[in-house]
Amino acid sequence: MFGWRRRSEGFEWREYVRTTVLVRRADRQRRIEDARLAAVEKVKNAADAGAEAGRASASFVGSQFSKLLSIIVEALLDFAAAAFHLVTRWSKFLFAVIVDAFRALAGRFGIAFGDALKRPADAVRSKASLLPDIARRSPVKPRHIAGAAAALGLIYFGGPMLRSADGIAVAEYSPDRPSQVSVSTELSGRAIAIAGNLMRVDGVLVRIANVEAPESRQPCYRADGRRWNCAAAAKSGLAHVVRGRRVTCTPSGSGQDASGYVSAQCTVGDADLAAELVRNGYVFAVSSFFSSLGSEEEAARSAKKGIWQGEIQRPQEWRDQQWQDAKRGSPDGCPIKGFVRASSKLYTLPWSADYDRAKVRTNRGERWFCSEDEAKAAGFQLSSRS
Repeated sequence: MFGWRRRSEGFEWREYVRTTVLVRRADRQRRIEDARLAAVEKVKNAADAGAEAGRASASFVGSQFSKLLSIIVEALLDFAAAAFHLVTRWSKFLFAVIVDAFRALAGRFGIAFGDALKRPADAVRSKASLLPDIARRSPVKPRHIAGAAAALGLIYFGGPMLRSADGIAVAEYSPDRPSQVSVSTELSGRAIAIAGNLMRVDGVLVRIANVEAPESRQPCYRADGRRWNCAAAAKSGLAHVVRGRRVTCTPSGSGQDASGYVSAQCTVGDADLAAELVRNGYVFAVSSFFSSLGSEEEAARSAKKGIWQGEIQRPQEWRDQQWQDAKRGSPDGCPIKGFVRASSKLYTLPWSADYDRAKVRTNRGERWFCSEDEAKAAGFQLSSRS
């Protein structure tokens, strides 16, 4: 009566239900996959649009700067040409005055002394009457003076950057030199990797306690003897571990250490971040009374992970070696370079990225120091690249 079929009539209810469930499940999975692909496509489009906008902005800024530079250069050249013509005209005028004066003296040598002086004076006055006309026809215009003033201002205010041939920049913001803050409470949030053992958490630069990362100039070698950038690999390793995860850090002290960093013990999820980094061979373990990561480091060394895949020195040993090498080539065995950039007095250490490029010019108030305490006492601050 209701159109039902009996089991004996060949209709398999179980197979029908199973097939229907599978079809619906496949359809649902397809819709989910379509939504995921659409979301990915939107993200890609947004990224492409952002990149295009960035390129357009950079191109616009570059074009405007090029226009400004060309205007200043053109004004300087125009001013130089006008000044040359003006100097030439005035030189001719003064030469004519002198010639007329001597000619008058020579021609009137036998006349009374007063008359001899009167004639050159008349010649000078006749030439002086031409001054307004010369000034009126002067090729030097107000725009020339304005262009020269703009160029001189650019050279004066941009001089420190233009003169820094060694490439050391004094930036207003540096991820390696945070502003002085007082941190005693727990920090929590997303983390941004700065170096192998440095990251920014909740706006504060944190040094991960109980670990030490390779220095940026420190050489590392693979098993086949090839050199590789282990400092960059340590930074990438930290970024990989904290990416998309909440990091919680408890400061070890009441504030920043002598270098301006907040030393803290950190966790990512439920795991100890320092142990995670050491276990994967990204950084070295530094044993302390509160923590010992020797077993994790030994496991990474045995597995030849990360920094342990070839020859490498511990950072402190490498810094000590750099210090001794620099002492042998520095005046009085004082290897710390103190220099001045943009009215800022900075110093750099032998293992720093900017040490080889830094030049000590004593005529500018720059000098060598034997210790960091000596440099700080003289008013110098640690360079942002140290």
